[in-house]
Formats: sequence, structure tokens, C-alpha cells
Amino acid sequence: MPKPVVILHGYSDESKSFRPLADFLKAQGFKTVPLYLGDYISLEDNVTIADIAKAFVRALADKNISTDAASFDLIVHSTGALVAREWLTRFFLEEGERCPVDHFLMLAPANFGSPLGSVGKTMFGRIVKGWKTGFQSGTQVLNALELASPYTYELARRDLFGAKSFYDPKVCKAAVLVGSKPYQSGFRQLVDRNGGDGTVFVSTANLNAAGMSLRFRGGTDVPKPQRWECAAKPIAFGVFSDRDHGSIVQPAAGSENLGRLIVNFLSTDSVPAYSQFAAQCDQLTAATLPEAPTDDIFHTYQHLVTRVRDDLGFPVLDYFLEFYEKPTTARDRFKADELMVQIHTEILESVHPYKPDESYRSFLFDLTDLKKLLSEGARLMFSLSAAPLGDLVGFASGAPSDASEIEIGLQPDGTSTSGFWRPNQSLLLDITIERTQDPKVFKLTRY
Repeated sequence: MPKPVVILHGYSDESKSFRPLADFLKAQGFKTVPLYLGDYISLEDNVTIADIAKAFVRALADKNISTDAASFDLIVHSTGALVAREWLTRFFLEEGERCPVDHFLMLAPANFGSPLGSVGKTMFGRIVKGWKTGFQSGTQVLNALELASPYTYELARRDLFGAKSFYDPKVCKAAVLVGSKPYQSGFRQLVDRNGGDGTVFVSTANLNAAGMSLRFRGGTDVPKPQRWECAAKPIAFGVFSDRDHGSIVQPAAGSENLGRLIVNFLSTDSVPAYSQFAAQCDQLTAATLPEAPTDDIFHTYQHLVTRVRDDLGFPVLDYFLEFYEKPTTARDRFKADELMVQIHTEILESVHPYKPDESYRSFLFDLTDLKKLLSEGARLMFSLSAAPLGDLVGFASGAPSDASEIEIGLQPDGTSTSGFWRPNQSLLLDITIERTQDPKVFKLTRY
């Protein structure tokens, strides 16, 4: 019997939007395949991603859809990826169960959030999305969707960087397909950004990611990056030049490349076949995001998520990341750092503190322009400064003059010398800094 295909929509959407995708699959030979379109509530303020994932368990049981190993295929769009990953991780991976999904196709997934996550919680978002729900807009879901949310950070720790992962073609064949064409017209043009599809960034959609821990002790101590072990295998990732967030789920419209890749993916039946599909995705991405693009929307970007805590475990809310050229002489320290200015004004295109906890922040870097900027061999350094909490408590990295630093340059071929730069990916950076106390906080007097 053919394996069922379950399709999950994204935030504030509904299943009828995916009938054209289901019709396309039937027209491509999936007529005998049981197709299910999921509907879930995302606009109620007290409903979380975990609630939706748990409700998915019951919905599958109600339709007698087996959750034995590799028993059905799953196609998700946007926020649906977080629902599916939470469901797989919480109820199967962490319970020691086998993966129930054979093919897991993510279309423009919000794996590491979306710029619209914070917009939806504003009055603007409530007016646009919440007028049918008593001006609720799904606060808990939007908190998870916001860039640099602790939810997406920890979910990656659970399903990518934990002791084990389902994302291995021997277990579950996973793929991400996303566009790099902003909407460019109509009302949604208000939220268009280069490096994305109008709703998610290419780099935040990609489930391939890296993690690193750094400890800044201050002074001349050089931090030693501790890279996180990744249990997941490389996940097929393809970027289309002609698709935005809406058209990525319409394979029957536009060029045939999208539909062809979807059918190819759902037909992969072995690790070699999956490898061939992944190679097709790599070729597509290289063509969409070339070394020398003619349009800014096809630049290559990186998403960085930082979480900063002190050595006592408290979150650090007021900090500043510094990117600058390494001085070669003592006199250089007193010159204007043109590289720093360019990094902070041109290369770093977006900074977003996570509103409920600003120790988490999102940064978007234009790596196409960064490669040009460093092409003449400038040594790029990275450090951090944190504002003191008062007269008695501060941090070892309290000012540029006393913060330790790490070099994060690029090789001539564009590869990273430190693992810091990840084209089209997210880097999760867990930073610890030293919390300092004035001697007046504690004194011992000999009696």
C-alpha cells in the first residue's frame, strides 16, 4: 500500500491553500497515495508549538495513520516545520522511538525564525491577523517564530546537536527548498528583505547549522571556540531564484524546476538516490546565489544567533558585538577603523534582540560583500563589550580596551578560518563572559 502524504500549513494559514499542491501530486502519479491536509490553530494567544505538536499526535490516530518506522511522508510549509520538528523530537526521538517519517520535505521553513515573528505581535499584526479572533494573533507561536527565540535555539540543540538525530538519509530523508525572491509588490512588500523570500531568510530556512561556545575572560586571554558536535547528517538544501514564500508551494505555476524537484525527492528510495537529489539542490543553489551576483537579492547571507550569559549563569541583556581590523602597530589603535565602520554599516544588515529576553540576538551578515571587503587580506577580529550593572557589579568584557578577542577572517577562496562564517546557514553562538565584583562587595578584616 502506498505511504500516506501529510501536508501541514504555516502560521495563520489553512489547509485549503494547499489543495493545489495536493492536486499537483495526484497529477504526477500520486493518485493512489492517501493525501491528508492538516489544519491547526495558530492565532490563539495561549496555544504553543508544543500544544500543536501534541494535538497532531491525536489527529494522526483519529485517521488511523500509522506512526511505525518510515510509515508516511510529511510536507510542511513555514511554521509547519517547527510543528513537525517538535512532534518528531518530543514524541519519537526523545522517547527512543523510531522515526515515523520517510520523506520530510520543508518548503520555506521557519527553522530559525522569521522577521515577521515580531511584527505579528504588534498592533499592526493584531489588526491584520487578529480581527477574526478577538484581536489575538498567536502570541506563543509568534514568540517561537521571532528571530533569535530561545525556542528555535533549544529545538536545534535537541534535534540537531543532541546525542542523536533523525536527520540521516538512512533514517529520514529530509530536504529544504526555499526561494530567494522577495514579494516585491503589494502589501507584503513592506516586509521584504534581501536574502529572503519575503517571510523567511534563506539562511534561517536552512536546517544545516553550526553551534559554537566561546568564553571571554578579558585581558589578553584568547577564547578557544568549542564547536558543538552535530548528530544530524547534511540535509539537502535548494534555493530557487524565482520563488517567494507563497509560490514555493505552487509547483504547477511558474517554472517546472520546483515540481520536478519535489517529485524527485518523494521518489528517492535509497541513500545513493538521496545523494543525487542533494547534488541537484547544490547545483540549483549555486546557480541562484553565484559568486558574483548581478542583483542584491541574490547575495549570500549568514544568520548568527548569540546567547550571552555571565559565568554565574545570569543572562547579559546589554552587550555589543564588535567586528574590527586587527591593529598591526601600536599607532594603529588610535586610527579610525574603516573596516569596523564598513562591517557595522554595510555588512551587518540586521540586528534583532529577542524582545522577551535580549540576551538572545539575531544578526544577518552579507557574506558576498564581506568577501570583497576582506579580499586584500585584512585581519577581521571579533570581541564583545557589556555594560556594567552598576558601581559594584560589572563584566571583564566591559570596554573595548579590556575585552579579549578572536580572529574570524576569510581565506582567499571565501572559506572561514575559524568556522565562524557559514554561507546560507545559521550559527548558534553561546557566549560566556566573566562577571566581576568591586572589592567592596566582600572584605575580610583581621581581628
